[in-house]
Amino acid sequence: MDYPESTKVIVSEIGTVLTRVDNADVARFIRVITGAPNIFVIGVGRVMLMAQAFAKRLTHLGCSSYVVGETTVPPIGGGDVLIACSGSGETMTTVNIARLARQHGAVVAAVTARRESALVGLATVTVVLPCPTKLHLAGEAASIQPMGSLFEQSLLIFFDSIAMMIKQDRELTEEQLWKTHANLE
Repeated sequence: MDYPESTKVIVSEIGTVLTRVDNADVARFIRVITGAPNIFVIGVGRVMLMAQAFAKRLTHLGCSSYVVGETTVPPIGGGDVLIACSGSGETMTTVNIARLARQHGAVVAAVTARRESALVGLATVTVVLPCPTKLHLAGEAASIQPMGSLFEQSLLIFFDSIAMMIKQDRELTEEQLWKTHANLE
């Protein structure tokens, strides 16, 4: 497989996943996160990197957002939202953090590839990015990409789509977004 062919496969697979996401779930997800005083994100490994990118973009959009595990994270509480990301929905760290968030009165918004999972059982709102995971089930379409790449890529594009929708809904300009960008670079 050469480079042009591999990029076509990747873009095609991501497109297939994202066009199968339930629009009503997306609308609920946006309502929950935009109504929260504070938004926290959690994931593990490459999934966490995608969640961190979304937290950064939420900050640009004027939201108070935090990455769980960072030293400056405030306590989570009632009205706050935890966006918990896990392809399998069974990642122990993510599931345990979701459980703690609920104990502190926060809403859990799950983004996963599996509707039947421990994480979804803790969530108030769930968005499913339907793609194979490390817990690949018989009957699921296989991805040609290695490991969890398809979920991670789809997660990043999903989050960028959500950010674009919030930007348009709030009628924010690029100039306004750049004013919230880090300046110690």
